[in-house]
Amino acid sequence: MNVDQLILTARVQAVQGVLSSDAIVAGLAEGTCGSSGSMLLTTGKIGAGEPCIQAVEALKRNGVVGIIASAFSWPFFRLCLNIGLPPLILWEAGEIRTGDRLRIDVNSRVVKSLSAGTRYPIRDLSDLYIEILACGGMEGYVRARQARIVHLNVGHP
Repeated sequence: MNVDQLILTARVQAVQGVLSSDAIVAGLAEGTCGSSGSMLLTTGKIGAGEPCIQAVEALKRNGVVGIIASAFSWPFFRLCLNIGLPPLILWEAGEIRTGDRLRIDVNSRVVKSLSAGTRYPIRDLSDLYIEILACGGMEGYVRARQARIVHLNVGHP
C-alpha cells in the first residue's frame, strides 16, 4: 500500500511523570491533558488503568492530534492506533516542554522541535502502524485493503 507523507504540526501540552487513563479523563475535564490541535506529552508511561477506552476516545474527541510518551501501556497504544491517534514513543520526551511547537514526520519517524531545533527519533513505530495511521485508523485501513483486493480481482474469475 502506498502511503503519502504523514506530517503533523502541533503545540505541546506536557504532563510530568506517569499518566494513567483515570488521570487523562480527569485532566481533560480540567483542561490539563490536551486541547484541540495540541500534542499531549508525558515524560512517563501513559495509559495504564481500566478506563483506557474512554481516555483514548476523549483525547480524540477533544481534538488532541497525537500523544508522545516514553512508554505506553499496550492496550492504550493499540486503541490509539485503532482510532488513528498517533501514539509516538520518544525516549527523550522529558526534553520537550509545554508550548514547544513540533513537526512530526511519521513516515521518517522523526519529531523536530521547531522551538529548540532538536530532532528526536520515534521508536517502535512499524510500517504497518504507519499505514494504519495514514488511513485514519483501523477501520480506514481495512476499507483500503478491501478496496485494493477488489481492484486486483476485477476481471478475474
